[in-house]
Amino acid sequence: MPNKHDSSSPLIGKVFAHKLNFIANVLTKQGTSLTTLLSDTDIKPHELNNREFKIGKEQIVQFYKNVLSLNIPSISLLLGDAIKPNDYGLYGCTLLSCKGLQQALEFSVSYHNLVTKTVGMSFHTDEQGDYSYFRFKDLLHSPDIVEFNIELQCVIVLSLVRECVDNINFNFDKLRFSFKRPKHYHRLEEHFQCPISYDNPHNEFVLADNRLLTPTPRSNPFAMPLLLDQCDLVLNSIANKNELLITVNQWVAANMHKEVCAEDLSNHLYMTPRTLRRKLSDQGTSFREIVKELRCQAAKKLIVETRLTIEDIATSIGFNDPSNFRAAFKKWTGDTPASLR
Repeated sequence: MPNKHDSSSPLIGKVFAHKLNFIANVLTKQGTSLTTLLSDTDIKPHELNNREFKIGKEQIVQFYKNVLSLNIPSISLLLGDAIKPNDYGLYGCTLLSCKGLQQALEFSVSYHNLVTKTVGMSFHTDEQGDYSYFRFKDLLHSPDIVEFNIELQCVIVLSLVRECVDNINFNFDKLRFSFKRPKHYHRLEEHFQCPISYDNPHNEFVLADNRLLTPTPRSNPFAMPLLLDQCDLVLNSIANKNELLITVNQWVAANMHKEVCAEDLSNHLYMTPRTLRRKLSDQGTSFREIVKELRCQAAKKLIVETRLTIEDIATSIGFNDPSNFRAAFKKWTGDTPASLR
C-alpha cells in the first residue's frame, strides 16, 4: 500500500479535551452526574468547557472507565453518532471544507493531533488494487477499554463522513475489528450497515477506491488554504511544546535495551531529576510511563513483525528475565506474547 497518511505515533504529552467535553455534555443531558464522570480524573467541571484545556492519557483512561461503569448498552454508538464536525471547532470546519471524500479522510489523519487523540489513525490507498483502508490503533493501552475506544472512534468517523458527504445513509464497504465479537454485534451491524468481521490483524474500514471520489457538497476551496494555515499554526505550537517529550522519547528508545533510570536521562538533559519530573508532570506523563509505553510498542512490533524468540525480544527491550517480560506484557495489553503472535 504505497500511499499512506499516518497519525499512529504514540500519545505524547497532553491532548485537547474536546471529546471528553462532548461525551460529558451528552451524558449529563441524560441525567448522568458530571461528578461521576470526572471521578478520580483530577479534572474540574469548569475546565472541560475551556477549548484550550488539555489532559493526559491517564485522565482519559479513567474518564472512559467511568463512562463504562454506567453500564449503558451500546454506549459507543450512542456517543459516537451524536458527534458532528462543529463539535471539533477548527478541525471540524476544515474537514467540511475538504474537496471530496479522499481529501477529507487524508486531512482527518494528518491533523488528528488537533483533537483528542485516543487512537492512531492511518489511511492507505493501494495503487495496485481496488480498495483503500482507514485504520485505527489503540493508543491508551488499557485492556478493559480497548473495545470501547476503537468502537467509539469508528462510530465518530462514520458520523463525520456522513456529514461531509451530506448523506445519512453512507456506509463503508467493510469493517474489520481486531478484538473478539462482542455481545452487541447485532447493534454494530445495524449501525454501520456493512459486513463486520472480528479477530483481524487491524481495526479498519475498507472502501472501494472509486468511492473516494464521493463529492462533499459543503467543500470550500477558497477558505481551505486559510483554514489549513490556521491548522498548521496550532500543530506547530503543539510540536514546540512537546519538544522535550520528543527528546525524552528518543533517548528512551535508544536505551531501552538496558536498564534505564530517570537520573541518567536528567544528566543527559543537563537538569536535575526533580526538574525533569516537574517538566514531564506538566505534560501529563512521567519517565516511568514513557518507558512502559515505548517498551510495549517495541514488544508488539517485534512479536508481530519478526520471528525473534520471546527471550530475545525480552532482552532487546531491557528485560533480563523472560518471565518478568511476559508478566509485564500481560499487564500492558491483556494478552500474552504467544497469543499475540
